[in-house]
Amino acid sequence: MSINPVTTPGPAAGPPTAEAAVRVASSSPTSTSSAQPESGGKPDVEIRPSPPTSEAAEMPQDEVQVQRVDGASGPIVIKYVDSSGHLILQIPSAQVLGLARAVEQALEEQADRRNRTNESGSRAEGGTSDGY
Repeated sequence: MSINPVTTPGPAAGPPTAEAAVRVASSSPTSTSSAQPESGGKPDVEIRPSPPTSEAAEMPQDEVQVQRVDGASGPIVIKYVDSSGHLILQIPSAQVLGLARAVEQALEEQADRRNRTNESGSRAEGGTSDGY
C-alpha cells in the first residue's frame, strides 16, 4: 500500500515558491522509502519476555492443606493458606465443624440416656419411659 503526498492548493498563477519546493523535496524521500520496503538490510528486533528472576522463583506462594479432623474417621478439612500463613478459606468452615461436633455430642448423650433408661426399666418392672 502506498500513500502519495497530499497536495495543498496553492496560488493558481505564478511559479512555485522556494518554500513549496522545500516541502516537496523533503516529503519525496519519505514517500519513496515508505513505498518500497527494505530488502533485509536491518535485522528485525524480536522482543522476548525476560526469564523469571530468582526473586520471582523464591517468592512464597499460597498453599492448600488437606487433612482429617479427629483421626481417620473424622471429616476432611481443606484449608487455603496465603504465603504469610494466614487462613484464606476453610471448607467446611470452623462454625460448621463446631456444629457437627455439637450435634454428635448431643446424639451420644441421647443414646446414653436411652441405654440408662432401658437398663433401669428392665431392672424394675413398670419403669416409665422419658419418651425417647
